[in-house]
Amino acid sequence: MSATLHRSTLAIVLALTLAGFGLRLFQINEVAIRGDEVFTIRYWMRQPLAETLDAIATTDPQPPLAIGLYRAWALLVGPGDQTARFLPALANVIGIPLLYALGKRIAGTKVGLLAALLWALHPFQIWHAQDARNYAIWATANTLAVWLGLRALRYRRRLDWALYVVASAAAAYIYYLEAFTLVALNLYVLIAYRRNRRLLLAWAASQAAIAVALAPWYLQPRLLSGGGYGGTTGGFQPGLLVTWFLPALSFGERSLPPEYAAAIGPVLLLVFVAGVVVLWRQAASKGLLLALLGGLPLLLLAIVSLRLNVFTPRYVLSVASALVILASALVVAQWTGRHVAGRAFSIVVLGGWLAVTGYSLRNYYFVSDYAKSPDWPALIAYLEATARPEDMIIQAAADEAFNYYFEQSALSNDRKQLPANPRQPAEEIAMLLEQDAQTHPRIWLVAQTFPDWPSAGIVERWLSTHLQQIRATSVSGLRVEEYRPWQPAADAPTGTPLATFGDLAELTGASIDTAMGDQHAALVVLYWRPLRDSETPLKFSVQLIGATNPATGTPLWSQDDQFPQDGRLSTTTWTAGETFRDVYTLPLAGVPPGEYTVVVRLYNPDTGERIPAGEMDGATAGTLIIP
Repeated sequence: MSATLHRSTLAIVLALTLAGFGLRLFQINEVAIRGDEVFTIRYWMRQPLAETLDAIATTDPQPPLAIGLYRAWALLVGPGDQTARFLPALANVIGIPLLYALGKRIAGTKVGLLAALLWALHPFQIWHAQDARNYAIWATANTLAVWLGLRALRYRRRLDWALYVVASAAAAYIYYLEAFTLVALNLYVLIAYRRNRRLLLAWAASQAAIAVALAPWYLQPRLLSGGGYGGTTGGFQPGLLVTWFLPALSFGERSLPPEYAAAIGPVLLLVFVAGVVVLWRQAASKGLLLALLGGLPLLLLAIVSLRLNVFTPRYVLSVASALVILASALVVAQWTGRHVAGRAFSIVVLGGWLAVTGYSLRNYYFVSDYAKSPDWPALIAYLEATARPEDMIIQAAADEAFNYYFEQSALSNDRKQLPANPRQPAEEIAMLLEQDAQTHPRIWLVAQTFPDWPSAGIVERWLSTHLQQIRATSVSGLRVEEYRPWQPAADAPTGTPLATFGDLAELTGASIDTAMGDQHAALVVLYWRPLRDSETPLKFSVQLIGATNPATGTPLWSQDDQFPQDGRLSTTTWTAGETFRDVYTLPLAGVPPGEYTVVVRLYNPDTGERIPAGEMDGATAGTLIIP
């Protein structure tokens, strides 16, 4: 390579690295941290390393170097959540020039440059580069270890072997499933160099050195026993290797609608197989290497997933670099073949890859509803504005990020996580809810349980059966429900009633609340004291009255009519003298700003006859101002 071409290549690699750096920093703290990141901040960054390794090495099964890097980062820049994501972002950027070097060593400069470009733009790498865990760091360490391993196999110098041993051991100390890459490389060497006894002996010595380096940690009895860890994802499903894993490892997990991913998966499989064939024709060892690096970790993860719930793409993130090189090798080979059809094919493959990459980045990562974590801060702010200190808050999502933001807020409520785990018994959940209902005037249920948990739905069924639902809304897509006991002993109003409807009922109190989160509505809670039974079932109406509504020609803007407690009670059988609470929702969509009156009426739904409230045919429950 001429000096000029060499400088041009380095300039391109530098430009790609800077571009990838910018993408990894863009909106890096735009959204809330997720539960696993909370674990990183609390235990990896804020606790002494020895204490963390001793206490959580089995409950959060990650190797010591991953934890040590975050601890060192915290000591250097601070342990706050605003700095935690910068470590993986910086580490993952280094993977761009490393992938260039690896691609160049395997298939030439052009393949290396294209692979570096695809890595710089890679949505899955960017997602993990902005995630305070060890996956993005491992992806870079894995690439470095593979490159140094191939370099040692070629030059066979002591320094190269030493560097490979250190890099490979370091990668395995960053993430346990680096072992899959070690298996792939060993199988590659045994096949490709089976006739070179001297090289096989040198390779065996390097593997022995790696084993010695890993033994002090990997051979601990508490790790070998597994510590009871069963995984947190799902079990093996063979079809998902094509319809989920390949799209995720190429364009990001859940970045494409499921039907798109299912369609793209088989196409990607053909591209990667074609890449293996292209490299095999150049040199069988090249095709063998990429086939093993890209395929064997998937097979090994599938086998492990038969026993543990670890079947998810991020656990084999190392495969992404092999897949990128395969796609790059296919595009370059077809383009340099000088056949019109081949060049057209390479344009279609590369153009399609970049188009899907752009779609993923534009519609999944760099938007306001960034797909990483629910908007816990918005939910916490809503609870600060609406919940009272004596209320119980139940979080149903089993997400530590909620607790993290809760602890930083002004909230002092009792809180708990229900279900606490996927298989928490229904009897235990019911017992805990019964205790909460007896000791707290209100129970708030927030967020959603994973739908595939066997314990999903138990909390909701108990609350809807035993308590009165006051509000049901959402905040930034997170469910928010409020429940109170059916008997309003704690919040029943005292004093003079607001109005008396004939000799049938007194309206003893009312509250109007427009804090309804994502739902553009007003919550009206009324308190009634029956005086006697009616001969026919009567209905209540809550109406929003203001200036003339041009759509109807009347002052009515919104309305909610229902029988007492939505049919749970009847005016023909209700208990005289016993106060009950009733809940109404007034939709406010399309209601312009202004001052409105909330009017309550009691009427016969069969005849339309209204029961007078004094000299009026309705009573004022309060005023609502829409700013």
